[in-house]
This record gives sequence, structure tokens and C-alpha cells, in this order.
Amino acid sequence: MKASFRHRARAQLLVGPLATLALAGIFLFLAHSGVRVPVPGTIMVCMIFASTCMGGVRAGYLSSIVAIGCSAVLLSTPELSFIPDFPIRLQLVLLLALTLPPLIGYLRGRTLRRLEQERAKRERAEAANRELLTLRSELMRHAQELERLATTDDLTGLCNRRHFLTLAEDQCRLHARNHTPLALMIFDIDLFKSVNDRFGHDAGDAVLRHVVEVCRGEMGAADILARLGGEEFVLLLLETTGEQAVALAERTRKRVAASPLAMDGTELTVTISIGVAEADGQTQSIGDLMKRADQALYRAKREGRNLVRHAPQPDVDAPSARAAFAA
Repeated sequence: MKASFRHRARAQLLVGPLATLALAGIFLFLAHSGVRVPVPGTIMVCMIFASTCMGGVRAGYLSSIVAIGCSAVLLSTPELSFIPDFPIRLQLVLLLALTLPPLIGYLRGRTLRRLEQERAKRERAEAANRELLTLRSELMRHAQELERLATTDDLTGLCNRRHFLTLAEDQCRLHARNHTPLALMIFDIDLFKSVNDRFGHDAGDAVLRHVVEVCRGEMGAADILARLGGEEFVLLLLETTGEQAVALAERTRKRVAASPLAMDGTELTVTISIGVAEADGQTQSIGDLMKRADQALYRAKREGRNLVRHAPQPDVDAPSARAAFAA
């Protein structure tokens, strides 16, 4: 790469002076052939100008030396005469030959510096634009990550409670407007605290993920599964009646009980209790539906766990059910 650059610089330095010399030779040939050439000195000055623009000040001075030497011969040839006063022409060529290279070199350098400044500004602008694009991409990635953290439970990958309530309220409004069936089941893992106490929290996390995987295998693609907190989960069943929801809850309960986990060399059987509620004309919000399913869940807990219970009436007293179970 460096050798190629040196060859190119050498060529730029020599091409102007050689062209000037060749042009002088052409003038002499034309003069001896009887062809009259007007203003040869002016043409030689133009060659100095071109040589300086192309190769720089050194190339311009080399062309000047060639032009001054050749001008003494060219201007003394009668066939090439244009201005009768030979000394004035020679002095004019000499003056221009000496002043043109630094002047053109200065202007050329100034132009190159401006071009370099413009190139540097353009590169800085492009670098700033690339940095802005990078920052924009990072901001979008962080925004997506923040949205994921705000809407997703890290342990299970499910919706968290707040995001579930937002999605479920939308579905509740659709149910009220379109009168489509809608059901909900709330379930939690029976005796989950004993799992943490006996095997540790890592085992408890594995149990939570296991139950989630089983439920995912039973739910529909449009259904919404979320973790409410701790070992409690909620599943909103779209286009599903109460009877269908109870049947799905039974299948899920049986699959969980029939899928023990290996813990410290032993098989741990996990069970869940499920409360099911169906939306009807008296359902005002998703909170009402969750309240009824929660009542049914505590009935299942009170009656022995590992059960599915369906909330038959929308006006069951949930607080009293919880109090009875706690007692």
C-alpha cells in the first residue's frame, strides 16, 4: 500500500514537467515544419499552472525550470514570434514561472484543507449519527426490558398481577358487549410452604415452574395465565363456559397430581386446589369474577385440598369463606 502511494506521488511530480518538455518539443517541431504557433509563452505558463495543480509546488517549479529553459529557445525562433520584443516576453515568462507555483500551491493547499475539513465534519456527523442510532437502539432495548419487567413474572415467565388485570379487564368488557362465555380459575399449590421448608427455595421454584408447564399444556392459545403472587395463579379462559372450565380444571388438577418431581432422590407429589367462576350478567369487573373464584378456591382448601370447586352464585360471601378456612 505504501509502495503504491510512493509510485503515484512520483508520477504526479514528474508528469507535469515531462508534459511541459514534450510541449516545447512539439512547438519546435511545428516551427521547423512551417506552422506558426501563436503565444507559445502563454501556453507554457498554462502548462506550469496545470503541473502545479496536478503535482504541487515542486512539480510546478520543475515545470518552470523546463519552461524558462525552453522559452529562451522558443521565443528566439522567428516562426514562433508573436510579440516583437523578445526580452519582454522572456521576462514575462520568467516572472510567471516563478510566481505561479507558490500561488497555485497556496490556493491548492487551501482548497485541500477545506476539503479535508469538510470530510472531517462529515465523518464526525456520520459518527454522531451512528452513535445516536446506537443509543436509540439501546433505549429501545432498555424500554422493552423495562416493559418486560413491569409485566412479566421473572421466575415463571407469566404475566404478573398488574398486567393480568389490565388484559383481563379488556376481555371482561368484550364479554359484556358481545355476550361471549368467559370463565376464570384461581389455583394454588397445596402445602407449598412445607416444600420450601423441607427442600429449600430452589425446590420451591422448581415446583412453581412445573405446575406452570402442566397448566400451559391444558390451556388454549388465547387464554391468559398469570402468577398472582407466591404459589397462587389465575387463568382466564376465553370463549369458555363454566362447565368447560370445571372440566379443564379437573384435567389440570389430575395431571399435576400424576406428575411427581424428583427431589433429593425422592419423588415429590404436588397437588393443587382450584376455584372456578363463570362471568354472567351480574359480573361488573374482573375483580368480581376473581372474588367468586377465590371463594371457590377456599372452599376447596377447606374441604380437603386437591379439589376443584365451582362458584355457584355471584354473591357468595368471600371474606367469611376465608375466615372459616383460616379458623
